Amino acid sequence: MNKECEILNISKARVGVFLMPMLFVVVTMVSLSGCREKPPIPKEGDIVVWKHNSELIIKAKLGQRREHVIADPRTDHFFYEPEYERFIGQFPIDYKPKPFPKFTEQEQMAFEVEYATKLHAVKSGHPIQFNLMLNGVVVKATDRSIVSRKALDDINQVRVELGGLGLSYDITHTSKYHHENFVKSKLNKTWHYDKQSSDEYDMKCYRENNGGSRSRPWCFGESTYAGASGVSFTIFSTNWVLASSSEPIYGGIKVRYRIDRSMLKHWKEVDAAIWDLLERWNISRLKADIKN
Repeated sequence: MNKECEILNISKARVGVFLMPMLFVVVTMVSLSGCREKPPIPKEGDIVVWKHNSELIIKAKLGQRREHVIADPRTDHFFYEPEYERFIGQFPIDYKPKPFPKFTEQEQMAFEVEYATKLHAVKSGHPIQFNLMLNGVVVKATDRSIVSRKALDDINQVRVELGGLGLSYDITHTSKYHHENFVKSKLNKTWHYDKQSSDEYDMKCYRENNGGSRSRPWCFGESTYAGASGVSFTIFSTNWVLASSSEPIYGGIKVRYRIDRSMLKHWKEVDAAIWDLLERWNISRLKADIKN
């Protein structure tokens, strides 16, 4: 039993009958805030089942664990919850896990009901994440944020994070290159085609008209995965790149990953590996709407 619950039990023993209504409110508030046994911290080799949504339920054997890095000592204890984090592991780019059997209809129904009662499902602020390693490099992983300045532990590391599309996204919009068309329709008066960057990265890249030499290119690369239109890349002036794919498959999914600028030559390999792993890990019986 954690300290908060122990203190609460001592308080109940000492309270008088006239304070019982007030105690009921306190008990209720503590219960809602998590006065219960926490689950164990996941370790390498554990088998987990984590739900992104009903069309993407991941069952995987956990790989290499991450080392915790304190970003701010004043607030770290509020946000560091290793028992609720959903980090699958760090794997080589050619990692091919053996798929688990798909749910039957009855199994999925039972899972959905049970999962809704679990505390880690309520704590949905922790996205499903995993890392990929390029060029056969092995390095110790840390849990720095994907958007932090020093997110990567090595230039050969790729940090992947799954998210939802949000209510404003039109999930019926499945036309090819929709990322690129969206940006061109909104920014075609202020952006121009950048042939040099396009040739360098094997993508279609654009730059701001008035950005000068400091303007960072925005690029789009077509995915080889059926059902995914492609990947958009924000290439910052430093050596880091943030990639994003927003797709209607799997009930709506946004895949973000962080990659070093020097490793962009591997982006097609990274994109293919991400979608392949999601297919292999997914045990949902609901088939994703994949269209060519």
